[in-house]
Amino acid sequence: MLRKLLFNTQVVLKQQPKLHHIRHLASPKILQLEQVHIDEAIKIEPTLSIFSPEIWRRAHETFQNHGLETVNFLRIVTGNPAVLKRTPDKIINSLEIWRACQFGENLLHLLLTKYPELLDISDSHQLLSQIGFIKSRVSTSKNVWKLLMNSPDLIAQPEETVEEKLNFIIDVMRVEVPELAKSAALSLPFSELRCRHEFLVRLGLFKPRPLKADPNEPTTNHKLYQITDTSEKSFATKICHVTLPEYEAFKELYAKELERKTRKAKEEEDSSDED
Repeated sequence: MLRKLLFNTQVVLKQQPKLHHIRHLASPKILQLEQVHIDEAIKIEPTLSIFSPEIWRRAHETFQNHGLETVNFLRIVTGNPAVLKRTPDKIINSLEIWRACQFGENLLHLLLTKYPELLDISDSHQLLSQIGFIKSRVSTSKNVWKLLMNSPDLIAQPEETVEEKLNFIIDVMRVEVPELAKSAALSLPFSELRCRHEFLVRLGLFKPRPLKADPNEPTTNHKLYQITDTSEKSFATKICHVTLPEYEAFKELYAKELERKTRKAKEEEDSSDED
């Protein structure tokens, strides 16, 4: 099940400085996998030491035959060592599942290199269903790819969860798809997304565009990624210019406000049913 897959974007980002060393050892121009590449990969991910040179060679050859350079291969196995346990057929099957999403080879390689965990997906029907749903909301495969590059966990989220966030961002915040695709907003829980937006609105720091406004018209609003792709502390201090405790106090009060509204609406509905 896709929803059982967990993606930790912060962990991936923390790995980038380490993986920088691989870039020098495995330039895309180098076609052969050398022992020095393997040794460097093992320094980064010690669990790779259990695999024999033959297993390394076989896996590398499989990825290489499908267009992935040595540097991509090394980034993938250091990020997801379990890949080396797989037979060539299983590796090829994983690649074919993703090829069916029609991102194009270059973009697909970038995605799988950045998030090797995506190669753990084995349910092609569920993946294509999720990709198709997202594409129906953001128009193009390129936009879907951009969203996944920022929010790989989008693959594992229920459709209704994604739909709720998309409706809020597009219809309430009036953010256009190109701006959405540059952010990790869809990785944020809906409650946090709504709360941050409401806080900015009440501070007078966010004004939704009029319905018929030109999307290219400059706005004083912060970009979506500035609102969503930050820690609570950075959001409070750098975007809202308040202290973290002030934002935390608002979150608590806003949650209670929403609870009261929900309770009141339910009471009115129950009263209406009795009539």
